Amino acid sequence: MQWFLLLLLAYLVLAEALRLWLGLLWAERVALLFAALGVWAFINGRFLFAYYHAFFASLRTRGLSLAEDPRPGEHLLVLAPHPDDEVLAAAGRMRRVAAQGGRVSVVYLTSGDAFDLAAGSPLPSQEAMRRLALRRMVEAWRGLEALGLGRESAVFLGFPDQGLFALFTTHYYLPWGSPYTGLKAVAYPGAYRLGLPYTGKALEGVLLELFRELRPNRILLPSPLDAHRDHQATAYFGMQAAAALGLEGILEYYIVHGGYQYPLPKGLHPRLPLYPPPRGRGLPWRRFPLAEEEVRLKEKAIRAHRSQMRLLGRFLLAFVRQNELFSPLPIPAKEALAAEEEGWAVLEGREVF
Repeated sequence: MQWFLLLLLAYLVLAEALRLWLGLLWAERVALLFAALGVWAFINGRFLFAYYHAFFASLRTRGLSLAEDPRPGEHLLVLAPHPDDEVLAAAGRMRRVAAQGGRVSVVYLTSGDAFDLAAGSPLPSQEAMRRLALRRMVEAWRGLEALGLGRESAVFLGFPDQGLFALFTTHYYLPWGSPYTGLKAVAYPGAYRLGLPYTGKALEGVLLELFRELRPNRILLPSPLDAHRDHQATAYFGMQAAAALGLEGILEYYIVHGGYQYPLPKGLHPRLPLYPPPRGRGLPWRRFPLAEEEVRLKEKAIRAHRSQMRLLGRFLLAFVRQNELFSPLPIPAKEALAAEEEGWAVLEGREVF
C-alpha cells in the first residue's frame, strides 16, 4: 500500500510537470534546461564551478591557524550523536592518534534509529527501525576498523535518535517514548548500560561516568551552532558533563550540519580543502591537515556506513577533503557577535538587556 501511494504521487507529479512543459515555448524550455544544468553544476562542482569552489575554499581556509598535532599517548574521546558523525568530523584525526600510539574512544549517544528512509521502506515498522539501529552499530564498528581502531573503541549508549533535544529540555526527569521504535529505555544489545530510561538525567549520568572512567586528554563534540537538534543537544550534554568535572579546557568542537548546503561541492573532492561552515561564522577554526593516506582511509571509513551512503552518499563524501576543522570555542567570542545575536542591543547610547 505504501509503495502504491508513492507511485501514485510520482505519477501525478510527472503528469503535471509534462503538462507545464508542453505549455512552454521552445526558448523557455531551453532556458529552463540551462538553469537546471547550472544548479546541478554548482552543487556538484562541475565545469567552471569546479574552479570556483577550489578558489573560494582555498581562500576561506588559507588564513586559519593549524590545529596542534596529537600529543604522545593522547587519549582522544569523540562524542557522536549518530553513527557516521565521528568519521565525517574526525576520521583523519582519529587515525593519526591511533597511528602515533594514542588511544581513541567514540561515544555514540544514539544508534541512529529514527532515519526511516534508511530502514528500507517509506513507512517502516518500529521493529524495522530497531533493526536499523543494530545495523548502524555494526557499520560504526566497520568504519572504525577501516581507521585501524578496534571495536573496543566504540561505546554505544543507545539513547533515542531525534529525541536528544527533548531529553535535555522537556524530558530531563520523565522518560521520553520514541515514536520511531516504541522504546522508552535503552534496549540494544551491546549498549553500555541496558535498561536506562530515556531521560536527560540518565544520559548526563552515564556521560559523567564515562568521562571519569576513560579520563580523556581531549574531547571532540558538536558545536551548539550545528543545525541538527541532536547535535545541539549532544553539545549541551557534553559541555555540562565536562564542566561538572572541570574538563572545559580539553573540549574542541566540530560542525556537520553547517547550513547553506554545506559543504559544497557535493560528492567526492579529496583535493579540495574543507572550508568553515556558514553556521560557524565567527568561530576560531583551526585546520587539521590530512596526509594522503589519511584522506584515503577517511573515505573508506565513511563508505562503511552503507545504510547512509545509499541515500546521502554525496553529502557524506563531501567531507573527504584535505583537512578537518575544529574550534576551541562552542560559540563565537563576545566581540565577534552582533548585538542582536548576543541578546542585547544599544539604544540611545545605553545597553538594554
